[in-house]
Amino acid sequence: MKKNELIKYTLLFVFFFVSLTFIFTLSRGDTFVNYGFSYALAKGEIPYKDFNMVITPFAPMLYSIGLFVYNNILMIYLEQALLLTILFYYLEKLLDKKSILMLLILIIPYPIAFVSIIYPGYNFLIVLLMFMFIYYFKNNKNDYMLGVLLGLIFCTKQTIGLILFIPTVYYLFKDRRKFIKIFIGCLIPCFLLLLYLLLTKSFNSFIDLCFLGLFDFGHSNLQVDIFYLLLLVIGIIYLIYRIYNDKKNILLYYLLLFGIVVYPIIDYYHVSLFLIVIAYLIVDDIKVKKNIYKYINLLIVVVCLLWSFISYQYLKPISITNYKHFGLVINREKYAKTSKKLINYCNSLNEEVIYFMRGSENYFYKIINDKKLTYFDLPNNGNYGYNGIARMKNKINNKHNVYFVIDRKLVKNNDSNQQYIKELGQFVIKESKKTKSIGVYDIYYKE
Repeated sequence: MKKNELIKYTLLFVFFFVSLTFIFTLSRGDTFVNYGFSYALAKGEIPYKDFNMVITPFAPMLYSIGLFVYNNILMIYLEQALLLTILFYYLEKLLDKKSILMLLILIIPYPIAFVSIIYPGYNFLIVLLMFMFIYYFKNNKNDYMLGVLLGLIFCTKQTIGLILFIPTVYYLFKDRRKFIKIFIGCLIPCFLLLLYLLLTKSFNSFIDLCFLGLFDFGHSNLQVDIFYLLLLVIGIIYLIYRIYNDKKNILLYYLLLFGIVVYPIIDYYHVSLFLIVIAYLIVDDIKVKKNIYKYINLLIVVVCLLWSFISYQYLKPISITNYKHFGLVINREKYAKTSKKLINYCNSLNEEVIYFMRGSENYFYKIINDKKLTYFDLPNNGNYGYNGIARMKNKINNKHNVYFVIDRKLVKNNDSNQQYIKELGQFVIKESKKTKSIGVYDIYYKE
């Protein structure tokens, strides 16, 4: 790598790390949950057996690598900054100088929340793998690599991986040698996944959570935001139009089926995962004059400064706190004070404390106390496998001399778009006795 390129990618890496840590913190979404998966792996826990997870495990495994050296969310941000830099390496290979336009698009917070894509987790990794797939497909580099990438997508999120393999069947009839190479490449990561599941004796629970539970997941988590549904339809129509004018371009069929990434939650975040691919196609088609690039760079700086100002005004007065495993956490000062009271109170109790709120909060409180994760920590619809709610009620019934922390607003919330299983929260309240309230948090004791 040339010196200028090294400087450029180093600056990109630093930019992404600063953005993740300080600038776009309002868009971090499920970052705590995604970190939690990797945190648990680094502590020796086995997914599907020790804690519930409804995705295939490649993303948590990848992000956990650095945690064996330093188990802190800042390490996750460092790893994510590296992955984002790799993403732009491939975008530059695909778009040359126009890749800077993709950077501008990626940090736009509204009306399409592309900026939410930059945060670490399995959905970002699927986007990265998809752009790598586009690069190797367009350059006809290596059919085995295409298969490996499809296999890695399956090992990252099984539903998308299965759907994306469908266009490959075309080659079974048109180019059997190419099909065999892709198929063999795909089998490599899938075989390693199977081997891991068998060695950890987690295969049965994996099937239950990641496949049998999907029937309930899709039904119970179906969410539709009309505005983003409209954007999704526009994106699909655009791709269909492209396919109509270039029917032999199999890559377009892969990209169209990539739209499954929005199911079952058609909201600002999931739709942006699909539209970033549409944005790439549009940027690839347009022509940009050389003198425009300096204005694009300036606009990127302006967007970052503006977004920083809006974020800190929204959070004002802010608290920047260091917790165990969580460095430089930015929150509202009021929320930080309430969290501190809750932490101090729960740590003063002699019996076991189960945080039974939103998954991100549960993971946060468990991790800062250096506790292992369990099935209680992610009480989302569809996250417990077949007949999961009934089984979780049995787990709750079998708990004695234990405290549960409940968010009363979450349990009473009538928003149909929330993923939290209110039925389980209400069951805890019914079976327990309230002992204390701290802010919106109620603490219940179950004998």
